[in-house]
Amino acid sequence: MRFKRRYGLGVAGCTLLLGLAVFFINLETAKLIRPQKALQMVAENQWPVLSDDLDLSSLQSALERNLVYLRKLSGDSIFSYGVLEVNAGQVLAAQSALLAFLQKKPAAQELESFLRKNFVLLESVRSSWLPWQKNENPVLFTGYYVPILHGSRHPDQRYRYPLYRRPSDLVVIESGRFDLRRYVAKLWPWLAKLPFGPRLEELCFPLLRGRLLDNGRVVPYHTRAEIDYAGKLKGEKLELLWVDDEVDRFFLQIQGSGLVRLTTGKTVMVGYAEANGHPYRSIGGWLIEQGLMERGEVSMPSIRAWIKSHPERMAEIFKVNPSYVFFRELPNSEALGCYDVPISAGRSIATDRNFFPGGALALISTTLPTFSPTDEVAGWRPCNRLVFNQDTGGAIKGPFRVDLYCGADKPAELTAGVMKQPGRLFFFVPR
Repeated sequence: MRFKRRYGLGVAGCTLLLGLAVFFINLETAKLIRPQKALQMVAENQWPVLSDDLDLSSLQSALERNLVYLRKLSGDSIFSYGVLEVNAGQVLAAQSALLAFLQKKPAAQELESFLRKNFVLLESVRSSWLPWQKNENPVLFTGYYVPILHGSRHPDQRYRYPLYRRPSDLVVIESGRFDLRRYVAKLWPWLAKLPFGPRLEELCFPLLRGRLLDNGRVVPYHTRAEIDYAGKLKGEKLELLWVDDEVDRFFLQIQGSGLVRLTTGKTVMVGYAEANGHPYRSIGGWLIEQGLMERGEVSMPSIRAWIKSHPERMAEIFKVNPSYVFFRELPNSEALGCYDVPISAGRSIATDRNFFPGGALALISTTLPTFSPTDEVAGWRPCNRLVFNQDTGGAIKGPFRVDLYCGADKPAELTAGVMKQPGRLFFFVPR
């Protein structure tokens, strides 16, 4: 009996040690990256080659648009890059100088010298004390585009899928304005003492979206299932337009903006107005979980094809993603970023605004697809280019996600549909 007890204690001890080891490994693997730790300084002798695979005229055009946004800011507004902070006036001055330099039609080598002289470089790096987790290309790059839909101002048998305006009872709560750190400190006083956990003063609190009730209380807003399949917004007169394809409407919500060709012959651009606040869930991931598609075959075109061939499961699949986007009609035919400034194909990116400042100059390094005459992926080519951080998105979370705006044509749709590439992300900070 004594032997069995000792044996049992030994097994229990080993199990405890193994459990602790697994705990710390998983903690390191999935630990929260704080905004203050999202970027690391790149030594001058470690800078990547500052090549650009697009013509510099497109960079100049994108920069001119970006300056429109920067000029709207107060000069003392802070651009926080975590390890460095500069004010908006410094960013505006540095990017204005870059524009003046580009107008001189510099050679590639001259542009690299200019950037090295006027900026320091930061990189989004996934650090780890586990050597096998070191990743040279930690950032996942996807793409988005402006889809084209067919619609009408009035519903009929063909045009029966509404695009909704922002509801008046949808409210946005800036939780960071409330003294929530005090409640966190009361509930989990050990949190700030953990060597690997965030300090209380570093905690960031999200925007919350909900539905304002008549009694003044706020509850979660209606989900996609409640809006599209339970008719929660019917009779509210929120219909902006009606489109003829439910699949197109779903993917329009993922892209955030699109062109709608009306029955009158007019083309209307619709853009993001607000979201219902529910988390985005990938239907591609759900199809993989259900064993309906293999991970390697999931792309926007393949998901579309699967849904079209299984229309009886369309509602089931769409309900998986509770997130819902409301739209507004835009005054022109160009997609706008989150600062109501037109974005530029190939030169604008969307990132998580909790980590990276809007309007910042960045460098991306990844690969882009090439296509055969039959629109099949023929290969992947290197992509290194200067871009501007001008947009955001519900599915773009954390410091290792970037969405590249690809444009508003067929090549843009093809590229965005298959992009899911690893790469690197850098930011230029004025010296």
